[in-house]
Parts: sequence; structure tokens; C-alpha cells
Amino acid sequence: MNRRSFFKNAVLLTATGLVLRAAGLLLRVLLANLLGEEGMGLYSLTFTVYNLFITLAQSGIAAAVTQLVARHLALQQPGKARGALRDCLLWSAVLGVGACLLLYGGSDFLAGRWIGKTECAFALRMLALSLPFMTVSGCFAGYFVGRREVRPNCLAQLLEQAVRLAVVGMVVGGFRQADFSLLLGVVVLANTISEGVSCLFLALAARRRPLPGEREKGERGSIRRIALPVAASRYLSTALHTTENMLIPTAIARHTGDYSLGLAQFGALKGMAIPLLFFPASFLNALSSLLVPEVTDTSARSDWKATRAIVARALGITIVLAVMIGGIFFIYGGLLGQVLFRSDTVSMMLRVLAPITPFMYMDTIADGLLKGLNQQSKALRNNTIDSILRILLIAVAVPAFGIYGFLGVMVFSNILVASLNMGTLLRACRLSFRWKDWLLCPLAACGLATAVWALLPLRARVTEMLVGIPVWCGLYLLLCWLTLPEKDSIIKRKKINATMQRGRDGA
Repeated sequence: MNRRSFFKNAVLLTATGLVLRAAGLLLRVLLANLLGEEGMGLYSLTFTVYNLFITLAQSGIAAAVTQLVARHLALQQPGKARGALRDCLLWSAVLGVGACLLLYGGSDFLAGRWIGKTECAFALRMLALSLPFMTVSGCFAGYFVGRREVRPNCLAQLLEQAVRLAVVGMVVGGFRQADFSLLLGVVVLANTISEGVSCLFLALAARRRPLPGEREKGERGSIRRIALPVAASRYLSTALHTTENMLIPTAIARHTGDYSLGLAQFGALKGMAIPLLFFPASFLNALSSLLVPEVTDTSARSDWKATRAIVARALGITIVLAVMIGGIFFIYGGLLGQVLFRSDTVSMMLRVLAPITPFMYMDTIADGLLKGLNQQSKALRNNTIDSILRILLIAVAVPAFGIYGFLGVMVFSNILVASLNMGTLLRACRLSFRWKDWLLCPLAACGLATAVWALLPLRARVTEMLVGIPVWCGLYLLLCWLTLPEKDSIIKRKKINATMQRGRDGA
């Protein structure tokens, strides 16, 4: 992909991501005011169970279609790319229907035994119906990523979120007084309807823009070789994540003596604070999605110089932006928690977790790059180590210290897994960590920008926050730019070009 196309796709994905995250944040605010903190805890636990079945349904097929389509197109084999899409769609449909039947049939057991609230069974059945649509649309989305066409995915996501918001808006207006089981079921029904609409849109988009040539059979076992390591990683990580989420409310309840309080604090963290921390990550998610086929392409051609350049630029951009985002949440986290969720608990969580935001974002970009480099098995190892340690620490620290114990576990865990995945990524492409450019300069810029900002009266009210955030970000980015190693060469090159242009004009 040339630079212009890459930049165009990055802008499109970033703009789409910002709209989607703004809509998602609005959705969270609506749900928090509709369900309350305890209800958000049950909502999060319901989606924890649902995510386990999503993992079973997807089984790495979307990653397989992305890599296969990108590889075949790089080798000028569009017929094999079409064949890979067809095979992946068949697997997606079979797995999606199977997971749907399992979740629908086991909803009563899962709600009673795993979540501990039978009122969530109806919601699980509503979510089960979305699984076939989700797996097929995920396959189409991976196909378009492999083709470096982001517009269909962006439009599908915008349409999906618009439908979801519209349905939830109707629920807020018409079902506010309903019992909790019906209310939660109708809320999650928005997810099923929106997934169906998105799947139909992507299928029509793929039909309108087929690849040229006759469809050919792909290499035997190629889907399995790519999908199985990804699926194994996701099976294990999702199972461990599910165990962790089920353990947290119970462990908090052992500290407080109140399971409802445990659910409320869990809902404040997973349903409010964490989504808000990841709200600004639209650009990084876009970058991660675009870089998977890019590094797959360069590594398939053994062009390691280009691969290292892509990885270095991606990590540099990620760290600079992630430190900026972490600074914003540390400075204004208390006010944001009050304005959006009217919750002292959320405010406290945002301030505590803000310093590890860069590690969260670094792990996101490193995970995407490792997939592009076909290093899924090593990512699985790192994530497994992290998840097992998290569960052990939760079992020990949370009953003793409550929610503060879990926040401490999160700090340790995010630093650990980001460090492990970063180390694996740097070794895979033979790249050294650039301490000055990636660590010292962003931290120094953050400290200096905060020191200057502290002299200004921009912290007490919402109107002051709306001015203070751009001021702080502007100071930080300016200081980062002043430390760019390429800055002097860029300025000199511009001066040389201007001098040459004046010479030509004089001649």
C-alpha cells in the first residue's frame, strides 16, 4: 500500500473510530443511568459469558481470512484469495450456528451457576441469536482488511452502532419501569439486531466488489495453520478472562460482606471506567488494523528493513499518544467521572489507572503487530502467564484489600503483559528499544506540560476542562515535536527545497 492510500485509510478509520467510541460512550452513559452500578455489574458479567461464546464462534477465522487474502494478493493470486474467503465463510457459518445453539440451550444454567442471577438468562438467549451474524460479518471484515479496503468496514460499524443506539433509546423511553430481566434482555437485543444489519451490509458490499478471476482452491490446511494458534490463544485467554471476571465480585464481597456492593464496584470498573480509558484509542485501533496486512506483506517478502521501519514508527506514535492520553485522565479523571457517571468510584478508578494507560495501549498495538508477524504462539504464552498471575493475585489481594487490591493487580498485570509482548515484538523483528525517543522524551514532555498547565486556572469546572485539555495537549505535543530526532533534517530539507525552487525561479 502506498503512503497516500495508507494515510487515507488511517484517517477514515480514525474518524470512524472516534464516532463509534463517542456513540459507545453515550451508550454506556445511558445504560449506567438506566441500570445503575449494580445493574452495570450484571450487564458486564452477562457480556463476559457472551464473549466466551463469541470466541468459540470466531475461532480465529477472521485473522485467517485477513492473512490469506493479504498474502495471495501480494503474490498476485486473486483466485486463491476468493477461494480462501469462501472457505472461511463456510467455517464461520458452521461455528456461529453451533455456538448459538450452545449458548441458547445453556442460558439458564449459565445465568444461575456462573453469573449467580437467573434474571440474566433471557439476556443470554437474546445474545445467542447474534452469534451467526457476528461470525460471518467478522469474516467479511477480515476480508476487506486483507484487501486494504477500510470503507465497507467503517460504514458497517457506523450503521451497527446507529442501530444499537436507536434500539437502546427506545428501551430507555419504553421499558424503564420493566422488571430487570426484561429490561436487560431488551437492552442486549439491540446488539443482536445491529449485528444482523451489519452482516447483511458487509455481505452486499463484498458481492458488489468481487476480486477478479476464477475462484481457486487454497492450500490444504492453510486456514487451520493460521486459525488454530489464534483460536487456541483466544480460547485460553477468554477462559481465563471469564474466570477472572466471575471471581472479582465474589472476592470483593468477601472483603465487604456485600455481594451487591461487589457487583456495583465491578460494574463501575468494567462498565464505566475501562471503556472511558479506551475511548481515545480510535487512532491506535485503526493503526493496529492497518498494520496487520502491512507487516504480513513485508515479512512474507523477507523485507525486514521495511518491517522494522513500520514497527518502529507504529511504536513511536503509540507511546507519544498513549502518554498524552494517560496525562489527561490523571489530571481530569476526577471531573470526568462525576460529569459522565456521577460516581466518586469511577473518578477514583480513572485517577489510579491513568498512569498505566500507555501500557494498555502499547499492548494493543504490539498484539496486532505480532499477529502480522505470525507470532501468535508467543503472544499466547505471554498472555497466559499474565492471566494466570492475575487470577492468583486476585484470589489473594482482593479479599484482603477489596477494590483497591484489584486496582493494584491491574497496574502490575498491564505493565507485565505490555513488557512481555513488546520484548517479543522487538526480538521478532530485530529492533532495539529506543529509550530516549520512546520513553524519556514523552515523559519529560508530559512533566513539563503539566508544570506549565498547573500555573493556569483550568481545572475546577467543566468549561475550564474543555479549555484545559486542548491547552495541555498542545503543550505536550509541542514539546514532543521539539525533541523529534528527524525535526532538524526535515527543516533542513525544506530549506534546501525552497532554495532550489528560488534558484529555478530566478533562472
